[in-house]
Amino acid sequence: MSIKKHRRKLANGEEKTYTYEVTPEGNHKPLSVRDSSVSPPLYRKQEKKRIVASLLANSSLLVIGEAGCGKSFLAEAVAVELEETGFTVAKTKSGTVKQVFLHLAAQLGVDSESIEGKSLKTEELAEAIAAWLEENTAFIICDNAHRMPVSLRCWLERLHELHQPMLLLATFPPAKDIFLKIPRIELNPLKDKEIREIMLAESSALAMEISPGKLAELQQRVGGNPMLARRVVREEYLGLEGKNADHTQWVDGTPFLIAGLMCLVIIRFLGLGFNSTSLYLFGGIITVAIGVIRIMIYSLPRKSGRLGK
Repeated sequence: MSIKKHRRKLANGEEKTYTYEVTPEGNHKPLSVRDSSVSPPLYRKQEKKRIVASLLANSSLLVIGEAGCGKSFLAEAVAVELEETGFTVAKTKSGTVKQVFLHLAAQLGVDSESIEGKSLKTEELAEAIAAWLEENTAFIICDNAHRMPVSLRCWLERLHELHQPMLLLATFPPAKDIFLKIPRIELNPLKDKEIREIMLAESSALAMEISPGKLAELQQRVGGNPMLARRVVREEYLGLEGKNADHTQWVDGTPFLIAGLMCLVIIRFLGLGFNSTSLYLFGGIITVAIGVIRIMIYSLPRKSGRLGK
């Protein structure tokens, strides 16, 4: 195993030296000081407590949050706590409907073959798992639930009617079927201090130093999203230029609206001061027009930006 270095020119013209570890197979990887045996900290402990308490109370729950906000990590923490308490937990994974059922059956110990040794059909697997859940206590965790096909969501809806506790995690789920029937919580962005800790941990893992000024600059692009926090640090490490924020938090436009209206009021006063009837009328007409447009927009039927998009 050997160590190699190379210099890379960053977008701002600065040059940096990167150190890589070269394996016998010829693969390159950056030197890291991260200890793989240490789990990253969980910043959503309160949410985890609420979720676990809801599931233990035999209630299902839907967790909504933007991509990269930590839903999967939170789901894993919930599963670990339930398993440590002695409960059976079955987690879905991506795949066809039959592959999902086969994976669930394997975790729950449900036989996926008939007495004759033939593999059960999709419908038969669904019935076998539902029957097992009626007789046994277990928790179902469905990550990326918004990607599930309709047939699988209908099956979950049937389980919900049978009072089967389950945890669904989704990014902008459709406003229908199972997503409308179970209580939900929405994950808020992480605090600035927590985001800084994540970014510093990522830079430490890459053996990279980030100045406080650069850290604050990168943090503006993150918007409280932990996945984006790690990504912008890696982009800085690779010397990639990125200036635009791509998180999905809304920007409050009220201050801009108020500023615009104040400008129009000033225009009207200028019209009065200069005895300009046209300037005075122009400011008044535009002010009234903006007010009417605002009322019309707010009176239109709205589609929820939280449940469904």
